[in-house]
Amino acid sequence: MILQLPITVVEEGNIYVVTCPVFHLTSKGDTLVNALENIKADLETFLDNKEVQKEYHDTMNDYSKSDLEIIDVVVKMK
Repeated sequence: MILQLPITVVEEGNIYVVTCPVFHLTSKGDTLVNALENIKADLETFLDNKEVQKEYHDTMNDYSKSDLEIIDVVVKMK
């Protein structure tokens, strides 16, 4: 299942803080790419739990995109 989830990114000094408000998870990283990798890993770990899947079944279906094509976009931050 592919989920398309909203996230917020805040730069706090030399740290990027990324939050997924849907599941109330937050991750940090030294770079934006690192922070995004961390939130993705945290979400995958969290959502891999069977109890979490039961609890958030409807939410996961709401954000599921079966006909969505995903592409990676690289943005150089200045």
